[in-house]
Amino acid sequence: MEKYICGIDENGFGPILGPLIITGVLTTENIKIPVYIKDSKVFYRNKSDFKKLEEIAIIVFYLIENRLPLSPYQIFQKFTFTNCVFKENICEKNIPTHFVNTDLEKIKDKYREIFKEKNKIKRVIVKNICPHFLNDFINKKKSKFLLNLFNFFEIMKEAESYKYIKFFCGKIGATIYYKDYLKYFFPDYQVEIVKENEQLSQYTLSKNDIFFEVGFYRDVENISQVACLSSIIGKYIREIIMLSLKRSLNIEENISGYRDKKTKKIIEKIDFSKYRKNCIIRIS
Repeated sequence: MEKYICGIDENGFGPILGPLIITGVLTTENIKIPVYIKDSKVFYRNKSDFKKLEEIAIIVFYLIENRLPLSPYQIFQKFTFTNCVFKENICEKNIPTHFVNTDLEKIKDKYREIFKEKNKIKRVIVKNICPHFLNDFINKKKSKFLLNLFNFFEIMKEAESYKYIKFFCGKIGATIYYKDYLKYFFPDYQVEIVKENEQLSQYTLSKNDIFFEVGFYRDVENISQVACLSSIIGKYIREIIMLSLKRSLNIEENISGYRDKKTKKIIEKIDFSKYRKNCIIRIS
């Protein structure tokens, strides 16, 4: 039986502006990922590093589709599941329709070795959780932790057809005990504890011919390169959504979207008579 690895991580857990992104990357067990891929917080420190994010997103698209993408928007469409219920989606309508930072002609030569890993990346699943949905969930459930966790589990469910998978997930907050959540979300599976501590919470899930090894790791990006890749893809998707959001709101300054003074000052200038505040600002 062929074995697979799936890395799952989140981007944008703490900002006040923009979406929460949860990403899963499913690969064959024997994939070889170049050493230049590392923790997205190190890989992408400032706006000048955006080109590196974009190049990795282009490579992953190529490895799945066997062709280069035509635009950032095409990458977004291929990978991303969104839940916007409004006719005008300001988070997506201004995602770039052509590449500005990246020369596609140079990509194949620059990354010749990794292109040999074609067909080894099976799926990329990006959950775009907009502020409107996030706020609504927190109002009802009072827990951003559960929102994160259930989206992790939904990605796992979408990978069931691959039968034997080892999941590398980022720990959510300081949580150690995940068994009861796993049993609730996977009621048809036998769930067993392998290990539970501050650094690693590990379980096995089995049902008929399906077998999952599920680990929640502190600093998962230092443990698994596939998890690291999921974080980089998630970071890229969040950045192009933030670009669309700023264009939609006519924000020209570079802002982080986090709870810093510059972001808060820009938010004070937004005319919310034109836009739904609940689609832009998070309550938590």
